[in-house]
Amino acid sequence: MTDLELTALLDGHDSLVKACVDSALPFAEFLVLYNDFPHAYALEGHEATPEEIAVLRRSNKRIAFHFRIARVLSGLCSDADSENSIYEEAERFAPAVALMRLRELVDRYPDFTAEPGFGG
Repeated sequence: MTDLELTALLDGHDSLVKACVDSALPFAEFLVLYNDFPHAYALEGHEATPEEIAVLRRSNKRIAFHFRIARVLSGLCSDADSENSIYEEAERFAPAVALMRLRELVDRYPDFTAEPGFGG
């Protein structure tokens, strides 16, 4: 992947996040379009060539923001399941909670960049 390709990919997914938190894109549609990003593109670099790793490093703060989104979305379950105590004990949550957490994340990182590492 080149710098231009990665920038276009990140720009597109930033736009999806913005549209979702601004209520221009329904959350369910956002999930379909976001489509397990950034994992679906192996942006952690485990399949990358040395040249691609250099490209990823140049955009590491933008990529880190999307890994934070992925962590938020990883706890998502259906509205019905969120009312089940087993899901609650597993810290799973409904789409409305996921959207709220997504908005909080964007409020914390309005430029869609974050320091790499755990947290979110």
